[in-house]
Amino acid sequence: MRGRVWLVALVALLFAGCGDKTIALSYAPRPATPALTDARAVTVFAFRDMRGDEGDGHSNRVGGIYGGYGNQLSKVWTPTPWMRTLVNALVTGFQSRRVPTQSAADREFQAGDPSVTGYALGGDLKNFSTEARYTNSAHISAIVKLYRSDGTIAAQKEISERVRSEYGGGGVLTSVDDLQRIMNLALSQFVQRVVTDPDIAARLTRD
Repeated sequence: MRGRVWLVALVALLFAGCGDKTIALSYAPRPATPALTDARAVTVFAFRDMRGDEGDGHSNRVGGIYGGYGNQLSKVWTPTPWMRTLVNALVTGFQSRRVPTQSAADREFQAGDPSVTGYALGGDLKNFSTEARYTNSAHISAIVKLYRSDGTIAAQKEISERVRSEYGGGGVLTSVDDLQRIMNLALSQFVQRVVTDPDIAARLTRD
């Protein structure tokens, strides 16, 4: 009888653990980022979502939890579209360097967009996820493009940031808090790489 009770409890735990998970994305600029003197204005647009199956084509999907055989146990979501958070984080990151920056998170850049008074920033986003497999990891990567208002590319750079956790193992007991922590750390590091990239910075301060 006692074994049956434990079995029922274990099954209930497994079913409870297999539900989809939600994390909160947040970004705060890193302190003491050197200012860019006399930088041209930047409008940050939505990136083209090139994640493929990783995102299910859904604007709120940011990863998953997997079992030992690679079987998906849960999907990881954000309560609001992650693209807006990414764009706004880049805006904040550039503003922390005293670059006049505004958001156009509702659309991808098109040549001649009237909101662009200096440069436009966008590109192709390949990864934006936090996952539990054998370890917990988060990965953001994109081909970041700085455009002139006429659509020609002023600077282009592939930037990738991956964060691995000391925790992990996958399965239903995965810490969602840890997945959230490393996703936000990857976001912070990715934004820092973009706003401090020497080629992008040089173009912004060049007539």
